[in-house]
This record gives sequence, structure tokens and C-alpha cells, in this order.
Amino acid sequence: MISSFHRMRPALAARMPAACVSLVLALFVSLSLAASAVAAGPATVTVRVEGPTQTLVAPTQVTTTTASVVKDGNPAHSCTGTSAAGALQLATGGNWSGEWFSGLGYSVETVEGQSFPFTQPYYWSFWLDSKSATTGICEAELNAGDSILFFPECFSETSGVCPPAPNPLGIQAPAVAEVGSPVTVTVTSYANATGAPSPAVGVAVAGGGVNATTNSSGHATVIFSGPGTFTLQASATGSVRTETTLCVHSGNDGTCGTQATPGSAGSQASAAGTPAGVPYKGPYALVPHLTGLIEGHVYKHGHAPRVLAGSMLAHTSVSSVELTLRRSYRHHCYAFDGVSTRFVRARCGTGKPFKVSDNGLFSYLLPFALPPGRYVLDIQASDAAGNHTALARGTSRIVFYVR
Repeated sequence: MISSFHRMRPALAARMPAACVSLVLALFVSLSLAASAVAAGPATVTVRVEGPTQTLVAPTQVTTTTASVVKDGNPAHSCTGTSAAGALQLATGGNWSGEWFSGLGYSVETVEGQSFPFTQPYYWSFWLDSKSATTGICEAELNAGDSILFFPECFSETSGVCPPAPNPLGIQAPAVAEVGSPVTVTVTSYANATGAPSPAVGVAVAGGGVNATTNSSGHATVIFSGPGTFTLQASATGSVRTETTLCVHSGNDGTCGTQATPGSAGSQASAAGTPAGVPYKGPYALVPHLTGLIEGHVYKHGHAPRVLAGSMLAHTSVSSVELTLRRSYRHHCYAFDGVSTRFVRARCGTGKPFKVSDNGLFSYLLPFALPPGRYVLDIQASDAAGNHTALARGTSRIVFYVR
């Protein structure tokens, strides 16, 4: 591997400033010292990509596959689907690119349209499990529960060109909270050089109408005033931001996995006249609340949300949530197939539902950016009382466009 790098050095020097050549030298030498990875089996992992000013890929859970990753069309330039390259491919829908280097695999130069090639001081830093990775993305085989992070970092041998290296942040909070109850959020800072964790002090935590700052122990307390699904983001100067999502319920209102009771506010509001102890049945027994996707909105190509997520407002426990996604384009109709995870030709107005949850919360990551067309997303749920979602435009049926 070292000899392969030395053969590449003249070509690299011809296309990079001296400082960047030194950076690549350091990166490639560290890669060459790492043992060759053995392909692992598919695993569920988390991928996150942070750009300079915004999150490009929010924390996204994907399950790697055995499908090889080839980015430049050359079958000889292949990474395993179970590697970090495979996870990045799934989380971005393939919206990343980089040059292939013999013996080292693909570099990462562009992610979700944001480019940091080796011809400038900034490059995409690759972290695995809260510390800087010691292998490239093709060699990094992932195990269940692993997390990978990409963020821009600056390198220069000239003093004053680069700011101090940022420390990535980590955030912990309960997945479910209750309206009016204090929620403790913990933020950790990981030292850029070593990955050593420490409490993140003075970090701003905001989202869902709440704002707080972490104390000397890295803790912050927030209180939500209303129900819903909210994203909390932690950010600070000189750090790499992070975020987490919480589902906030109002007592036993049937959301966030709670089981609605006859005396709950939700039951009283929607099931007026229903005798106590009798499960409510009716057209408003199951009402979806979708996050991220906007009814009637026209998205630019590549900008439509790829995560179909939300929660169900219900009076009793939700037993199943299914989605149907249909596309029409230039007088042709298609339906998303949950088994093959692609669009297939279909009779207009038809599509096969695919299950995404067995409780009141659902989230499904589309494996690719949606192509141009008119889309119809139907959310179909059922509950323990035998209710089924009534399709209604703007709630359980969302129509949107990609141009």
C-alpha cells in the first residue's frame, strides 16, 4: 500500500498545493498502517454529515447491504456495501463522489452538493464512533450500532490559514418526553485530536420552541409547552453541531407510543359522547402528523425530503403504519415497491402499501433522491380498536411535486 502511494505522489503534487499534498501524505500513511479490513455482514448504523453552515444529512439510520459500491463506473473500483462507503451511499442516496486511489479506495470530495476536494485547505474529515477514523471509507467495515460522521476540516502548514480544529459534539436526550415536564439533555465534546469525551460547556441547545445552555457538567434542561415531534440541535463556536429528535406527548394522548385513555384530553376532544371505557371508533380515530414533507409544495430536484417520518394521533395503541408512495411523470405512472426499494411501473392511482412501523411513530428513509414528477403519499394506519385511517388530503394523503 505504501508503494502504491509513492507511485501516486507525483500526480498528486501536480494537482494540489504543497500543504494539501502534506495533508494527503498524512492521511494515506495512516491508512497504509491500518490492517486490511475483512468484509462484515449487514449492520444497522447511523450516518451524519455536517456542512459548514447546515446539516447536510441528519442522523440517519441505515442497514448496510452486500451490494458493492462503484462510484466511477469502473467495476474494478469497488467497495463493499457493508463498509462506511456503503453506509454513506445509502444515507445520501448516492449523492456523494470522490476519486479512486489504488490500494486505498475512494476519497470523499463532494457530499450532497458540497465540495471539499484536496485542492483547497478544507477536506471532508471522516470519524467513526466519535473519533477520527484510522482507515478510509472503503476499508472501514461497520458493525451494528456504529456511527459515522463527516465534516469539513482545515489543514495548512502555513500559520494563520486555518482556524483551530473543531471538536464534534454528541447529544443525549430521551426519545419521548411529556408536555410541561423537565427534560435533561446532555452534550459531550469529543477532542479533535484524540476523540476523548468531556462535558460540553456553554453549548446552545435549541428547537421545538425551547432554548437552553449547557452547564459545567454539559447538562441543559428544557420544557416543551406543546406536543409534537421536535428536533433539538446543539451548537457552539469551534464545534461540529449535532442534533436529536424527541416525540413530546400530552399525557396519555395516544402519541409517542402512549395508550390513550378515555379520560385523556385527546379522547375527550375527539370522542365526545363515547361512554367511558369504550374504545373510540370513527373517522378521526387515527390522524397522521407528518414532519418534513409539505402538502402541495414544489421541491427542486434533489431537495425533496428523503425521510418520510411522523406520528399518529390516536385514542388507543397503534398496531401498524403503512405507506403508499405513487409517482406520475410524462403520462406514466409508478409506485414505490417496499421490497425492491425502487419505483416500478403501475396502473395510475394504484400502489402497494409497505409497512414502516408497528406503533405510533414511523420513519422511512428513501434510498435515493426523488426524481421529477407528481407524488402522492398515503399514510394508512390501524389501531387496537379496529380503526383504520380515513384518507384525507393534507393529513393522511400528501400531494407534492419535484421539478
